[in-house]
Amino acid sequence: MRLRSAGYIALFFYAAIHCAACGGTPPARFYTLSSLAGSGSEEGRPSVGQQRKVLGIGPVALAGYLYHPGITTRSGPNTVSRAELDRWGSPLGDEVTRVLVENMGELLPHGRYVVLPWLEASALDCRVQLTITRFDGPLEGPVVLNASWILFGGGANTVRASGEVSITEPLRGSGYGATADAMSRALAGLSRRIATEVGTVADAVGK
Repeated sequence: MRLRSAGYIALFFYAAIHCAACGGTPPARFYTLSSLAGSGSEEGRPSVGQQRKVLGIGPVALAGYLYHPGITTRSGPNTVSRAELDRWGSPLGDEVTRVLVENMGELLPHGRYVVLPWLEASALDCRVQLTITRFDGPLEGPVVLNASWILFGGGANTVRASGEVSITEPLRGSGYGATADAMSRALAGLSRRIATEVGTVADAVGK
């Protein structure tokens, strides 16, 4: 009887452990923003010895509430929600910088520019500084991007252009993947507006 009782106890503990494992926390899901980067064609690449202008992107400053690994959505006029299991693959500020660098590389004439994240010691022809005050929306959409930017050129502190934008993008689907997609499209719209100014300023600085 004692052996049988011991067997029942062991079976009970095995079942309890198994059930606990089955009911554990599901794994986190990680998201990135997408850019306009194309197929990487060699068309438009500069010939040997051709001088290219250097464009720096940064610093990129986000509103404080956006510095969180969980994706942030708007839950009310004065409230936000944090996703516990749906997170950015890297800090959102890094994601925004990467996408802007890749977008500018696509939007500006190929072969005429080198676009890179801003480093204080870099020798640049132009630099874009960006401040994002809102980048979110309800889980069902739309996503709202409010940002201001300054374009420096011909000198470290010479302001050549500036602007403010408010871009709204609807969700094409549901869930956090659709939110990341809408945020990517909002950044594409911002990139197009800045790229137009960069081309004008870079040409003027080069004269």
